[in-house]
Amino acid sequence: MTPKAGSISFVRQQEARGLGHAVWAARHVIGDEPFAVLLPDMLMVDQQPCIASMVSVYDKSGGNVIAVEQCKPEEAHKFGIVSLSDGADRRITGMVEKPPQGTAPSNLYISGRYILQPEIFDLLENQTPGAGGEIQLTDALIKLMETQEIRPYEFSGRTFDCGSPAGFVNANLHMAMMRPDIAGDIEVSEYTGGYSTL
Repeated sequence: MTPKAGSISFVRQQEARGLGHAVWAARHVIGDEPFAVLLPDMLMVDQQPCIASMVSVYDKSGGNVIAVEQCKPEEAHKFGIVSLSDGADRRITGMVEKPPQGTAPSNLYISGRYILQPEIFDLLENQTPGAGGEIQLTDALIKLMETQEIRPYEFSGRTFDCGSPAGFVNANLHMAMMRPDIAGDIEVSEYTGGYSTL
């Protein structure tokens, strides 16, 4: 049943069993429609919202779209990493969740925005635990690639990982500096290279 415009439905993940399990828990609300996943701890800032740019890619190609962006190669072991095909019409050809240090196929990490087809739910239904003993969405996406295309959207804005204390603080300071009504009350310290409040 499709909810009315402007209404909100929510599903509580009863156990902390990973992102894949959290997505699967929403299957009855989503039904057989394509859907977007936005991880709230990844704040993505650009002139146009990341998900709006992804919808533009989806409108042209259909299928599945995943936002990726570059990380430092030495930090690739912290993320889900993708490999891409060559050429102008790029597709994701491989994924690995938190690869052992020095083994990542690229430095493009999955940055927390997805547009997915509902067939992912059948794969998540039987997904075995992966990295960290959790049901990983990345593992189900690897299986989905056997039957459906997954295209990258290479995000070029700025992403704040609010799952870390430093990322959370930096995100708040960045957003505060973007507001003319309070930016004047925040001083960039020339001694620490960071922000300090007056």
